[in-house]
Amino acid sequence: MSSIASAVETFILDEIVKSNGDSRLDHDQSLIASGILDSMAFLQLVGFLEEKFGLTVEDHELLPANFETVNAICAFVEQKTGAS
Repeated sequence: MSSIASAVETFILDEIVKSNGDSRLDHDQSLIASGILDSMAFLQLVGFLEEKFGLTVEDHELLPANFETVNAICAFVEQKTGAS
């Protein structure tokens, strides 16, 4: 698991799902369709990504495709930061 995926998964589980640390996310699971990401959680996640990875999420980038799954979020962060 990449460090981006690990950070994103940990944030979602700890801050959004409020798990007790023994949960895992399927990185291809739809975070939107499953109800994990509602509008408030989405804003929390964007704030986390901006702070953690030093990027700015532009309004036109706030698309479900960029945040649908952990893998999609990782690809988005990698594209924004030039990481791979």
